[in-house]
Amino acid sequence: MARLRIAASRQQLLEDGYTVLPEILAPELTAAVRAALEPHFGVEGWGRNEFEGTNTERVYSLLDKCPVVASLVEHEAVLALLDDHLRPSRLLAACQATRVHPGETPQDLHCDDDLPGTPRPRPPGSVSVMWTLSHYHPENGSTLLVPGSHIWAEARKPDASEVVSLDIPPGSALVWLGGVYHGAGPNLSDEFRDGINMIYFQPWLRQVENMTLVISPQRAAAFSETVQRLLGYSVVDGTFFGHVNGRDPIKLIPANHREDES
Repeated sequence: MARLRIAASRQQLLEDGYTVLPEILAPELTAAVRAALEPHFGVEGWGRNEFEGTNTERVYSLLDKCPVVASLVEHEAVLALLDDHLRPSRLLAACQATRVHPGETPQDLHCDDDLPGTPRPRPPGSVSVMWTLSHYHPENGSTLLVPGSHIWAEARKPDASEVVSLDIPPGSALVWLGGVYHGAGPNLSDEFRDGINMIYFQPWLRQVENMTLVISPQRAAAFSETVQRLLGYSVVDGTFFGHVNGRDPIKLIPANHREDES
């Protein structure tokens, strides 16, 4: 039965660009993850703009703060789906928790691998997973998706009539391809919802030498800001790609650190 379910999910992911693996986490593991996360909510602050969500809390660098999340990162059912779309040496590009509070507005629909110079349609550059730690449903802002949008041409944009909002039980994994239009829905309920978002990238868009490990922030302080950013102490212009705890990594370099900067 498990093999049949994975086979069906693989087919749906290929055709619709998304699939749901319902309740694949044991309730005990879901509870353990929620318990590990709880001390971090209320500490790291709210989103700084409409895209992050001004009524949304985010916990970045999750593996450092909650190592139990590693069991989700390497969950065999998710890895089986990744195998169809990403190279074996794929990378974990993002791993963060979100708590979306009542009153949150809808996030703009977007694609996770929508980078300049990569026209649509295109092979997947990423696969995303939303682990539901709460019951996700339309009223509390379950993730919005546009089925089939991963194969759309560049000029086509989603219409409201094409957007779906799913009902997903806790302990489930919602998986979608990087080219699928999606976004967080509005929370119209009186409850918050918790989830963990992971993004896996193709491995080939990175440095030949891992410069930020070779050159520490302390050593990088001896160079100009131009060199610092070329080393990788930067985010991709116009995106969050490369952030550390939601901040530009250039601020990790001692000479560039400012407490009042966000």
